[in-house]
Amino acid sequence: SAGGVYGTISLLDIFGFESFQVNRFEQLCINYANERLQQKYVVDNFRAIKVEYEEEGINVFDFSLIDNSDVMDLLEGKMGLMVQLNEECVRPNGGDESFVYKLKVVCSDSNRLIQDNLHRPYEFGIRHYAAPIKYDARKFIERNLDKIPNDLLKCACHSANPLIRQEFQRLSDSLKEGQSTGLKKRSAATKHLVATKFRSQLTSLMSIIEESRTRYIRCVKPNKVMRPRTLDHAHTVSQLESAGLVTAIVISRESFPNRLSYDVIMERFKFLTYKYADCQLDTGDIKQDSE
Repeated sequence: SAGGVYGTISLLDIFGFESFQVNRFEQLCINYANERLQQKYVVDNFRAIKVEYEEEGINVFDFSLIDNSDVMDLLEGKMGLMVQLNEECVRPNGGDESFVYKLKVVCSDSNRLIQDNLHRPYEFGIRHYAAPIKYDARKFIERNLDKIPNDLLKCACHSANPLIRQEFQRLSDSLKEGQSTGLKKRSAATKHLVATKFRSQLTSLMSIIEESRTRYIRCVKPNKVMRPRTLDHAHTVSQLESAGLVTAIVISRESFPNRLSYDVIMERFKFLTYKYADCQLDTGDIKQDSE
């Protein structure tokens, strides 16, 4: 452009919610990202309507059906899951079962945390907006640390390549710095953890999305056998429910229409103008007449 400012059109392709027979750390990260995107979707499509209804004194639909702020508090609150996991990673002799125990104690008041007596010591559940999911916390600590083996790190620090040597030496120094137990040093230790980096990258992504004009495309897989022109109704409906579309449709039906075309508005409400002598609908602009 003339001013040297350019716009961008970006496409964000992300996995849907994952729920397997055994759900690990990777599934937790993917589902956490989906919760953040769902929160943005709710804000864009329903929160403004909720505020407008409250200002007009209209009975508000059940916003709790789609609001997932309590899930986000459980995942990334001041004493939430991410914090508890990071604390367990920097604590000497931290373990997976200890992390689960502390999580269930600290977040016991969250109705999104599932505490089942049949859970093993390393299992916990979360009521996501899509569905309840049980997680297996074994190797959570190991995968969050994502540590390079010490012998490999020492070897890289003595590399003949100056770039490799400097970068790995910097990494080695930062890891040694994070081993201190002070508050400042503890914060430095957690910044290298996978959960911290993932959360930071997700926050950065959401900041970019906030500044853009967002459009949502929900992809539905019609069948499990990759066959054309074949629709598995149960499989399709399950995806629609997991994506929150069924709930969104229910709420849209309960609320007042706000996306009627101007032609429909004129046809439906034109009779009201006869009550006002000074109301003339002859501007020739159907948008202006409707408003």
